[in-house]
Amino acid sequence: MGTAVLLMMVVFIIIFVAYYQQKQVKQQLAFKELQEQHRRELMAATFRGQEEERRRLAAELHDGIGTMLSVTKLSLNQVERQVGGEVRVGLQFQKTRSMLDETMTNVRRISRDLVPTTLERFGFLAALEELAERATDSDLQVHLDCPESVAQLTAPLELMLYRIAQELLNNAIRHARAHHITIQLYCQADEIRLSVLDDGVGFDFDAIMEDKQRGLGLRNIESRLSVVNGHVTFDVAPGRGSQIHVQIPLSDPKPVALMS
Repeated sequence: MGTAVLLMMVVFIIIFVAYYQQKQVKQQLAFKELQEQHRRELMAATFRGQEEERRRLAAELHDGIGTMLSVTKLSLNQVERQVGGEVRVGLQFQKTRSMLDETMTNVRRISRDLVPTTLERFGFLAALEELAERATDSDLQVHLDCPESVAQLTAPLELMLYRIAQELLNNAIRHARAHHITIQLYCQADEIRLSVLDDGVGFDFDAIMEDKQRGLGLRNIESRLSVVNGHVTFDVAPGRGSQIHVQIPLSDPKPVALMS
């Protein structure tokens, strides 16, 4: 009888310990999930704040500095008419006017980079097309490979993808010294994929990521993607072209909703 009671107590203790351990594991998992959710919410809030600041700076550039430059150019034209037609003075006015025109062009370009108005007005594909066209020149060809239409995405998700494409394109131009760049976009029912391929000189991924200054843009891409449970794959090496692939799942609405 005593042995049976002892066995029952042992079984009860084992069951209780197993139940307690299982409960602890569930609590730890729930706590980690809450921590991850909180981290994603903080990252999403950070990126929203960055976009708001970009919008404010773009407005100041356009409405403030842009307007002042236009007024300065008008005043310069009036002064030129009053001074007269001396050749040397006229050449100086022409040079100053060219400098003003170049500065105004740069201000408009910076303003467009800060706030992609094409994305807001005409959609994601039109914004990617403009990005490729603006980067293309006599030394660089940027090709966009994408379907004629893509699934309806939230505006914040489109902006995130645009910012990532913008960062990868700038990296390929400035650092990889590429001559041909391809931006690929594929949209499926459960995920969207964005790839940027180039024929540049490549780079050492580990060395770049260890450098806090040089790897800032790539880490920023990883941080953006972490908000929506996305990930990025870097197929890169020194001395050859790079292939960078971004994947974002569309099946889980909660992370994507954080960007709304």
